[in-house]
Amino acid sequence: MGKNVFQWGVIVVLGMMTFAAPARANGIVSHMHISDLALRRLPAGPLRDLLSDPDLVPIYRAGSVFPDSGYAADDAYGEICHWEPFTTAYVRWIRDRFGDDLSSDEARVHVAFLMGQASHGLADQIFDSLFMARTTAYDGTSDNLDVGAEAWLVVEHDPMNLIDGFVPASEMVDVFATHPALLEGHAPTVAAFERGRDQIVRGVRAVYAFGAFWYDMYWIEMPWAATHYYAADNVPGSLPHLAGFVTAYWQVLWARLRGTDTLAESLIGTWPEDGAVNFETRHERIESRAMMVLGHGIDRATLTPEHVRLLGPDGEAVASTARFIYGSPFANAVLVRPWADLDYDTEYTIELGEGIADIDGRTLPSVERFSFRTRCAPDRLEDCPPLPAEWERPENPTPPPRDAGTRPRVDAGVDAGDDDAGMDAGVVDAEPAGGCGCRTSGGAGASWFALAVVAGWRARSRWPRGPRRTIGTPKARSHQR
Repeated sequence: MGKNVFQWGVIVVLGMMTFAAPARANGIVSHMHISDLALRRLPAGPLRDLLSDPDLVPIYRAGSVFPDSGYAADDAYGEICHWEPFTTAYVRWIRDRFGDDLSSDEARVHVAFLMGQASHGLADQIFDSLFMARTTAYDGTSDNLDVGAEAWLVVEHDPMNLIDGFVPASEMVDVFATHPALLEGHAPTVAAFERGRDQIVRGVRAVYAFGAFWYDMYWIEMPWAATHYYAADNVPGSLPHLAGFVTAYWQVLWARLRGTDTLAESLIGTWPEDGAVNFETRHERIESRAMMVLGHGIDRATLTPEHVRLLGPDGEAVASTARFIYGSPFANAVLVRPWADLDYDTEYTIELGEGIADIDGRTLPSVERFSFRTRCAPDRLEDCPPLPAEWERPENPTPPPRDAGTRPRVDAGVDAGDDDAGMDAGVVDAEPAGGCGCRTSGGAGASWFALAVVAGWRARSRWPRGPRRTIGTPKARSHQR
């Protein structure tokens, strides 16, 4: 008994120490659940059939946590695998290996793993740009958002995303070796991928072991995030909102895998949606960020004032900035923000021009646009669409009562239906905040997974591990470096 008390004491102390360190982006269980939600939105067809295969659900979930496994392994592949250059390299590798026939068991495993990896990268870009930035503005901090959202998710929705470790390690080595120019010349080893795989499984188990313990602590710290992370699609960056973008991205990736994609079909969504009302007018507010999301990696060098424009009601250019949230030369989510306040009750348009180029060097064949209308002036509110309620932080944030029972596991293949959330861009009275880093490495990364190791060791008797799934050993190949 004394030994058990000591073990749990060590774990709790580690938890308090490690999770006080800053961390970034979605948590690992959240990434798997975003992919689950995205699958439920896919239209009927070959891709949905593939990802709904019970043998492949664990594979796309493993892919959904794969990028963060690099941080766990303390290897640069973690950061690299968040971004479109890796997604592009993996797509090319799959096409080189399997051609247009993706029906074999081995090909299907790689398609599922790719979709999970791509889901992770896209979700982080949008989450950090829209939801994490709002959490910083409304709650005053987002340092523990990834951990808090994990706790709220496992307690409130019980997604049961416990996974066995899986990574096609030899094939990942081959992807990096085949495309060194895209992947920064990095050469990770099989051992690094396997180390990351084992550590990420321990991390998942830590979330389930400690979710209930973290729930109240982080709810009180971040009540806006706690009450909005699983809200309807009109809360930008919430998990259901992210899932909608991932679903659209997957369909572009499916076309890319078959060589039938065109850049003309690349725009997969915007924030706010086309035709939205009540967009923020004050440029310093976090709500003044607009976003265009594409299914191909866009070349940062082409995000020029000539190619990405904010236009006023008469087509005049409005001074603005177009950028990615982080430093990658290629990304999917383009943020647009005005340099000065916008006019009340005015329609603005964001235009993506023909000079925009993707990672393959193709240029957009036609102009893409979407429009939104700003909120009305305070003295004209009766004549305009109603504004959403202003967020006011409770003086004493109090978490809701929790159901002690376990909710049934959701079948990832069940259609959740479409949410009619409206297109209100919303207004919240809060100070602005900048973006945060995408990675969970640095000071937080090592300590996060130190806790995961201890918690995974302690939890092994509670969640037995099944045999690891493996796929065929890659054939010998010649590489052009």
